[in-house]
Amino acid sequence: MVPRLLTALALSTLAFSASANSEQLCGKEAQPCVKYGAAVFQERCTLCHGTDGLGEGILSLSIPGYPNTNLAEVRHAKDIKSIREVIIKGAGTKTIEKDMPPFGDELTLTQIDSVTEFVVLLRADLDGALKLSREASSKAQPGLRVGRAVYHGRCAPCHGNEGMGDGKLSRIIKTPPPFNLTRSRVGDSYLRGIITKGGEAMGRSAKMPPWGGDLTPSEIESVMMYIKTLRTE
Repeated sequence: MVPRLLTALALSTLAFSASANSEQLCGKEAQPCVKYGAAVFQERCTLCHGTDGLGEGILSLSIPGYPNTNLAEVRHAKDIKSIREVIIKGAGTKTIEKDMPPFGDELTLTQIDSVTEFVVLLRADLDGALKLSREASSKAQPGLRVGRAVYHGRCAPCHGNEGMGDGKLSRIIKTPPPFNLTRSRVGDSYLRGIITKGGEAMGRSAKMPPWGGDLTPSEIESVMMYIKTLRTE
């Protein structure tokens, strides 16, 4: 338990961005910019909205009846103020579907404003936004910092921030519920397989999506490293 606690304390000092921080991408610390927004979007939003933000997220494509998550289609949040409000409040905003989680308690104001700028660009200049998002997704280097960012963007919505199976989406994924990763003792080969191929291919729940086509091998190795820090003794 002590090693896990020390690891958690060390990781708590890291920003969510795996590839860069606001100073590196925006030229000044705590200054929002669209490049930083693209990086944060890749880490926190692609599960539902997809890598390109066009609604091609693994979760939205795999659950029947899941709401349309294509951000390029201006159906809700038609101006900067309302986009920002949706990011902060999620389904607490009247016009947004119940599956949109709030990020006001997880992202910094700089991250929120940067993601807002990225969504605005996505609607105004799709090609420019796609270029930024693909650059952001290609820059991650292996390690716990990357693993933490990938985990919180792809895994925490179901498995929870601490891996206990109590993520925000666990309220709609019931049979079976997301697995409590703190109890996992599987080896690297199995863990790599279920992340890459998904649950059904490994004889587990089909609701666990395959990430092999969405994450790089480096990101998969990194998130494996991070998941193992969540295990309790």
